[in-house]
Amino acid sequence: MELFRYPVELFWLAAGFAALCIFYFKARAASERVALELMDLRQLIRLSGANAIARKKTRDWLYLAALAFLLAAAGGPQWGVEMAPVTDLNGSLVVAVDASASMRAKDLKPSRMENAKLMLAALADKFQDYRVGIIAFSGDAYVQCPLTTDSDAIKYFLSYLAPGILPAPGTDIAAAITEAERMLGKYSGQKVLVLITDGEDLEEKVDEALNSAAAVNLKIFTVGMGKAEGEVIPVSDQGGNFIEYKKDSAGKTVVTKLNEGILLKIAQKTGAEYIRYGGNPETTAEEIRATVARIALSKTKGFGKASYKNRYQAPLFIAFLLFLIELMFMEKGFSAPKLLTRLFFRFRKAPVSFLLAALALSAVVPGKALAASPENLARQGNTAYDKKDFPKAYEYYSKALEKKPKNSRVLFNRGAAFYRMEDYAKAAEDFEEAGKTAKIKSMAGYNAGNAYFKLSDFPKAIEKYREAILADPGNKDARYNLQRALEEQKKNRNKCDNPDQKKQDKQQDKQKQGKKDRKDQEDSQKKEEQKKKEAARRQADKLLELMKEKEKSSTNREMMNTRFNNKKPKSTDSGKDW
Repeated sequence: MELFRYPVELFWLAAGFAALCIFYFKARAASERVALELMDLRQLIRLSGANAIARKKTRDWLYLAALAFLLAAAGGPQWGVEMAPVTDLNGSLVVAVDASASMRAKDLKPSRMENAKLMLAALADKFQDYRVGIIAFSGDAYVQCPLTTDSDAIKYFLSYLAPGILPAPGTDIAAAITEAERMLGKYSGQKVLVLITDGEDLEEKVDEALNSAAAVNLKIFTVGMGKAEGEVIPVSDQGGNFIEYKKDSAGKTVVTKLNEGILLKIAQKTGAEYIRYGGNPETTAEEIRATVARIALSKTKGFGKASYKNRYQAPLFIAFLLFLIELMFMEKGFSAPKLLTRLFFRFRKAPVSFLLAALALSAVVPGKALAASPENLARQGNTAYDKKDFPKAYEYYSKALEKKPKNSRVLFNRGAAFYRMEDYAKAAEDFEEAGKTAKIKSMAGYNAGNAYFKLSDFPKAIEKYREAILADPGNKDARYNLQRALEEQKKNRNKCDNPDQKKQDKQQDKQKQGKKDRKDQEDSQKKEEQKKKEAARRQADKLLELMKEKEKSSTNREMMNTRFNNKKPKSTDSGKDW
């Protein structure tokens, strides 16, 4: 976590403040030296007053301290995580995941649990407009992630899910339903529970829980994990090495089967639906989304995305207080008329202190404004271009042009990016537009000619090369390429009367267009991948903070273990611990 929201801006402000302090102390030392050269210390004290020098120094220190706190406030100090309130959510959804030993079964590769986690991650993406929480259950149920709209937090918390993480063995679906009902109790409107399990309820107390859920209108959508034919349960050591297959108390190998009957019963009794997991997490998540969407969920108020708490108010208040004290702390004592006079001249002349204050306060906003300025976007585009990341360079140049459409240099650079991506038609358009500026007319005309040459539009290429030469008669490259374009145009004229050659040219054009279409598709895919990577980098800091908060919360695995150790494990009446 960064202590300040705008560290770069704060660095430059701090550098300016340090320079100001150095200048101040040197100027004060020089003035004291000059004063002592003109008169001795006793005369100086008698003329200025006994306490005037001390008061002046105190005021200066207050002034500098106020500026320091003001700069700290401008940097956007932040610590701690808060769940920001949001409105107009579609509803509240809890996902209860079976964490019993039977979820180790490998009838779904690599295991039932791994498939459940992948599906839960997909659900987090598809239900971003919902409050989503996670419950882990086996012989008992515990909240793994509180209700939130932060998909990153959900994905982090689900990474701790594993078969056997809870101390009570077995599978108690009723406990999961009861915990979900308690978790959703403080929210109004419709509530939804998605139950991900193999359906092997070893406690057989589900009827009572279903009656309670139906009474509060809790819809329970069930997702069946596994296969009805059954599968053995592997047992591994702490290193993940296979030891044996799980056996019951009689020494027989346990076979865990998907129990669709109980899952159908749960869904039907609560007015929801049963979905059988087909092996594709994304497809099943989409099916769940579509199924849940059929229910009209009410709009309620809840907690939104996790974000750092902004703490700028404290240093800003201290800075204001110090400025006020500095104004009242006069060399010859305090008086109201003098204070009003000082305030009048302070605001009238707008001295450095208030100018710096305005600059520091305005630095809070430019954090994003500077990053999104046309100049900065163009620089980012140049950096991407130098790295040969032409699609990303195109994106930055386009964003810069949205803010400043007539910037000829950015148009020229975007044309170069198009050219490198082999989109010669768009490159030619940008070069022609950029060529309207006299300073770069020759370069732009030359590049436009090259683009038209690549498109085999030789008359247009010749026209642009000639424009480049007229703008800069010393452009030897344009002269050379003009000669080549004239030769190619002459060859094409000789081919015009040959029908076979026309057919061949058409076939070549089709092949070129096909290659271009494939290239455009590949570029589009690359852009999407790069967008996802950039989004992941932007969220990395927030995810790290969430990890720290997770270590402090009761949902942390170590804290869970501590809590579980202090709680008497629940025994299963059936004697089955899977």
